[in-house]
Amino acid sequence: MKSVKPIVVVGVVDKQPSVLRFAAREARLAGARLQVVNAVGPAVEVAAVYPELGILKSLRDGGQHVLDDARKFVTDELDVAEAEFILADGIPTEVLMQAAAGARMLVVGADDVPWYNRLIRTRVAGHLAMHARCPVVVVPEVEYPHFMEGDVVVTVDGATSADGPLRFAFEQADARCGVLHVLHAVPPATLPSDVADLRANMSEVLAGWREAFPDVAVMDAFAVGDPKDVVARATRGAELVVVGRPHGREMPFALLRPLATDVLRKANCPVAVVPADYRGV
Repeated sequence: MKSVKPIVVVGVVDKQPSVLRFAAREARLAGARLQVVNAVGPAVEVAAVYPELGILKSLRDGGQHVLDDARKFVTDELDVAEAEFILADGIPTEVLMQAAAGARMLVVGADDVPWYNRLIRTRVAGHLAMHARCPVVVVPEVEYPHFMEGDVVVTVDGATSADGPLRFAFEQADARCGVLHVLHAVPPATLPSDVADLRANMSEVLAGWREAFPDVAVMDAFAVGDPKDVVARATRGAELVVVGRPHGREMPFALLRPLATDVLRKANCPVAVVPADYRGV
């Protein structure tokens, strides 16, 4: 029986070369199909009620233009064996949630939009990072090398389960033949005895993962400072930073925990938000 290729889904809303470049590289590393999706937006339902205004055609024409630009960029500049381009009617979060249901990974741009745009646009990346079934990688549209050679950093804290994020981080470091930095931020007021206990616990946790991924070089580090500042600094030199999805998915504002919020908002490199129950590919 022929095996089904995994899918890397990438949501685009405009010219986003960094987002497409990252997604294309992930597809190559995983031997996956790249699926580029543009959702024309929540105004589709309203536009359908008033067809004489031509709003729906305008929305679709604009969405198709975004996809055409993405297709040209992928074809001309990125080495992708198989890519699919989809224009979908609907709210972006709902469209991408559905597309990500069976995907290996969902890649989106950061929610860095002006305040006046936020009046009509939801914070797509934050919502997907909290609710999508697969790992979600949020890519800031910043300048970083086309051929990235940085390391993978995974952050571990007491507020999120480490199992899923660690599995994902080890997979990513293994695929990149890079170094995995396991970062634990220690608040300044932490007692030395507590730090020693944390180190012992971390060593025990990592022992099994080192055995499962013998080719991955692992460096564990304890940094003293506010966790959100420590992780934000880690994004300056990493190729990818991995964080766990916060607990409390049923809470509508659960992603507003300080660590998750600040990492997604201030990151200088792609950030993967990984569900605790991620079981690998």
